[in-house]
Amino acid sequence: MVQRRAGKLSRQGGPDAPLYRVALVIETSTQFGRTLLGGIAQYIRETGPWSVLFTDRAVNDAPPAWLCDARVDGIITRVPSPAIREIVTRKGVPVVDLNEQTADLGIPQISNDHSAVSRMAADHLLKRGYQNFAFIGHSGHSWSDERERTFARILRTKGYRCSTYADSRLQVSELREGVWNTELDALVQWVANLPKPIGIMASTDFRGLQVLTACRVAGIAVPETAAVVGVGADDIACALSDPPLSSVVLDAWRMGYEAAHLLDRMMRGAKIHPGFQKRIPPVEVSVRRSTDGIAISDPLVAKAARFIQDRVTYATQVNDVVRYVGVSGTTLQTRFRKELGKSIHDVILETRLRRVRELLTETDLPLAEVASRCGFRHMEYLTQMMKLRTGWTPGQYRKQHTVVGRKGHS
Repeated sequence: MVQRRAGKLSRQGGPDAPLYRVALVIETSTQFGRTLLGGIAQYIRETGPWSVLFTDRAVNDAPPAWLCDARVDGIITRVPSPAIREIVTRKGVPVVDLNEQTADLGIPQISNDHSAVSRMAADHLLKRGYQNFAFIGHSGHSWSDERERTFARILRTKGYRCSTYADSRLQVSELREGVWNTELDALVQWVANLPKPIGIMASTDFRGLQVLTACRVAGIAVPETAAVVGVGADDIACALSDPPLSSVVLDAWRMGYEAAHLLDRMMRGAKIHPGFQKRIPPVEVSVRRSTDGIAISDPLVAKAARFIQDRVTYATQVNDVVRYVGVSGTTLQTRFRKELGKSIHDVILETRLRRVRELLTETDLPLAEVASRCGFRHMEYLTQMMKLRTGWTPGQYRKQHTVVGRKGHS
């Protein structure tokens, strides 16, 4: 039996076991928002049930109308609008903020550690041998500006300079609208004029997707001439990028869990300063093809690497690469050995096997189809090379590395 007492729902355990009514104003339209909710749900499962008020919403939706009249004991919000401040002030209940786009709401906040995000991205690119760097974000927004400042500062301490894309400030609502038509030409010119090879950090995955599109239009090889790392590890943005985008994985699950824990303390009477902020560090860099390589300074080797990557679905031979580049085979082999310490054939094979691994872990294609799509005419040869390079056959590799929850073919 559930009874209403002193403004809270109570279980049979009485007032010492309150069943709080909590409003969750968090978007369900993004992977990040859904993961936040997963962390909140885990906390609720561990500590006892809350009565949750919750509806589907998008990132830029206005605060829900029902929130004004709802009887709640606490709120967790991620509304990127100052309008939420007026609502929560009027309600006079504990509130935890997960929004990072609108600063100074005067609400206790759980946020990402933006400096740690940039440190992780910078370290990732430095380890791949890049000595030229650039940053692209959304200027005028505190979270993006902090990522830019930290990224540039880290590189300066290592003796490197960092170029920054000079964009115009956009309103919060415009960040999700996209600026493809108005910005693509400018982005193409920007990436074309950057010193090469270059490592680029994008403040978000969608910004990274734009940069990769600009690189493709400009004919810039990724990752050999330009490596791009985003932030957020959004599964759709990273997968739709060409090539797939490496990204810093934010710990959204922990943010949600910590927000629920903080709200629970506040609802139980803990006094938390309105300016309280807890920053959650990122988890790791999820490495995909946009940074899965090393910097290539030699323009002929970079041109050849781009050709090999573009023809990854074909049975490309060394002679095909030599003809495309337009120099003698001996010259190109020498330059490959000097720049990469590998032969042309080694790079061709590694590129094709990298694509094989992607298809094995990200699709349910039959093994024979995977082999065909990666330029291997004979399954036996693919199996031999996979075993030699990874220690697994294609079937074993799929079983070991497939994302949990996706069925694969044997």
